[in-house]
Amino acid sequence: MRLHENLAAALRRLPLATLALTATAVAASSAAAAGFFELTPAALAAGESWRLLTGHFTHFGAEHLLWDAAAFAFLGTLCERDSRPRFLAALALAALAIPAAILLVHPALPSYRGLSGLDSALFALLTATIVRERAAEGGWGWVAVTCAVFALFLGKLVFELATGTAFFLQDDSAFVPVPLAHLVGAAAGLVAGCWTTGQGRVRVGEPEAIS
Repeated sequence: MRLHENLAAALRRLPLATLALTATAVAASSAAAAGFFELTPAALAAGESWRLLTGHFTHFGAEHLLWDAAAFAFLGTLCERDSRPRFLAALALAALAIPAAILLVHPALPSYRGLSGLDSALFALLTATIVRERAAEGGWGWVAVTCAVFALFLGKLVFELATGTAFFLQDDSAFVPVPLAHLVGAAAGLVAGCWTTGQGRVRVGEPEAIS
């Protein structure tokens, strides 16, 4: 294979969308930008519809950004390398469904920020991908472990819904956790995970060989 073909193949496997979206979250979470991009009912009523999407990329402080961006970069890399179309489909579905659910169920919420809903979508997508692929090969040990980890994730959701607190973040009166976003995001990821693209791809957990 020629050098430029090797380079093109390597670039196709780079998680370019994940890297770009993670960088977007860092930039949008700055003090100067967060107020312009966060999702608020008042701004939405004023016609600032872009906030439906940009609100995911803003955060309440450095700790909130660190947890969300680290999870997004890790999960996004795995999911995008496996199937970029399915990765983008999961994010698109979650990015639209989460604000719709929040505005419907929590119309009085002052503002919404954070990648955690999209993180949940990617985690569910990764779970569905591993279960589907390993079950087809008879790898029931992988299936059992993956389902057990997902059960822990569901337990985290139950805890957050019951207590109204974020599992990983310290209590902060300026930060209002929205577990509904995690639930809706996970549902979107599972839906996307049921989609088989029919493309050649790198199986999760295995390296790719480039000749």
